[in-house]
Amino acid sequence: MKAPSFLALLAASLLFVGPVQAHGDEKHGEETSAAPAAANGDAHDQAAMAQMGDGGAVGEPSAGHDEASGGHDEAGGHAEEGETGVMAVLKKLHPATIHFPIALFLMAAATELFVMRRKGAGLESAVRVLVYGGAIGAVVAVLFGWIHTGLWFGGDAVMQVHRWNGMLIAVLGVAMAYLASRQSQSRTWLRVSIFSMAALVLIQGFLGGELAHGPNHLGISWL
Repeated sequence: MKAPSFLALLAASLLFVGPVQAHGDEKHGEETSAAPAAANGDAHDQAAMAQMGDGGAVGEPSAGHDEASGGHDEAGGHAEEGETGVMAVLKKLHPATIHFPIALFLMAAATELFVMRRKGAGLESAVRVLVYGGAIGAVVAVLFGWIHTGLWFGGDAVMQVHRWNGMLIAVLGVAMAYLASRQSQSRTWLRVSIFSMAALVLIQGFLGGELAHGPNHLGISWL
């Protein structure tokens, strides 16, 4: 074989083999790059699925909580729907009835202080009327308090003290009305009961505020 022919054949072989090898490397490169891409895609899909699984796992308690809340609201709605008419109105009258005994008993205490400072002013009858009105109002407020809660003896310490302190106010109010009705030279027991009642009424008002507006409703740091 002549040298030029041999060189031409060698050049043609090199030109043919070069593109084939380059094409093979290109495919291998694509397969190599596709493998990490597929791996990354699988990892991304797995991460997304794991995130969705975590979200589902986290979402289930939330959904359960929402369902529980909805069920509680629905139960409350049924309870409210069941309490219609006169009973529904009576259950809401307790807050409206507590203001009268509070005002009347505190005014009775203030008037009795005036009687103590100015003897012979003739205000004993005014104290008597205030005590009568406060006693009647206390009994009415306690009655509507029990209508409001029903025969329920539960609750925390604030509720327990509020409940039984209200009962004590009503009983003491009736006793005060009896003492005020007696024509006696000494007003010692009546005054002791009046000023004790003023303290109990203030405590009761504070406890009612705690129940209605939450703990430390006055915003005092030491409470």
